[in-house]
Amino acid sequence: MIHSRARCAAVLIVVLSALLLGACGGSSGGDDDDFPKVITLGAGEFFPSITNQALGVGDNRVGFGLMDRDDQRVLDASVHVRFFELNGDKPRFLSEADARFIPVELSYVDEQSRGEKTVTGSDGYYVVHANFDMPGDWGAKIIVTRDGRTAKPLTFRFNVLDDTPEPGPGDAAPPSRQVTLAVANSIEDIDTSFPPRPEMHRLTVAEALASGRPAVIAFATPAFCESRTCAPVMDTVMDPLYAKYHDRAAFIHIEPYELPQLRQANQREPVPAMREWRLQSEPWVFVVDRTGRIAAKFQGVMAADEVEAALAAALD
Repeated sequence: MIHSRARCAAVLIVVLSALLLGACGGSSGGDDDDFPKVITLGAGEFFPSITNQALGVGDNRVGFGLMDRDDQRVLDASVHVRFFELNGDKPRFLSEADARFIPVELSYVDEQSRGEKTVTGSDGYYVVHANFDMPGDWGAKIIVTRDGRTAKPLTFRFNVLDDTPEPGPGDAAPPSRQVTLAVANSIEDIDTSFPPRPEMHRLTVAEALASGRPAVIAFATPAFCESRTCAPVMDTVMDPLYAKYHDRAAFIHIEPYELPQLRQANQREPVPAMREWRLQSEPWVFVVDRTGRIAAKFQGVMAADEVEAALAAALD
């Protein structure tokens, strides 16, 4: 077993947030123009951390975790988010929405225990959609209500890119030719699931794109996922959708890292498909339409109905 998997998901979220936001800030201030550039931990009742690899112009599924001042995850709050563009002299209001809370039972496949599923706790993330209309500095004002009491709003600043590194809606899906059962020595060489999912390792991405059917593509490593959210995504999203739609769409699972190096030397060497899709984390799920273009993308924790809605639209 690779012990680095035992890291707390909350730590991963903070790291991802730091990579994305750089010198962005959090504050307990309530003014719409109060978007500090210096982060102040513990200044307010809650601290948000964005989980997205990057945010770009266009529609974004913004995910974030919430911590309280005791560094404990907040899993039972109602959250409202307002977004502001900050490139001009004054903040420009863009949109607002209630965030959806998506719970998750953290788990991983323990290969040293004959593939036994190990549950490590409960977590959850808040998700809200925003359609950013320009790159640059943006701010979010988050209003948290918990136990019937609304805390003082907190604000923070983040960056929006022209384009995200990974492909987004409307982009052509990279025609990856990942290793499948046709050439692998065994299913264990390309899948850390237990039991394995051979039905999701029969087609390359290139073959799925050529078929003219929609595709659902998951980059996930159930045994070695540091956030321990890969196994839940496969169990609660990919499996039920495959059972319902496998005769109408292609379902593909790609292990993000070269498994021999990972198992033997704890080295996370990305497989070629990870580089082609320009992914820096896991899990990811992409829905591809009949024309081979990305219809939707989901990073981290996700709900089956979110992905199903995107797939249903791609099937129409």
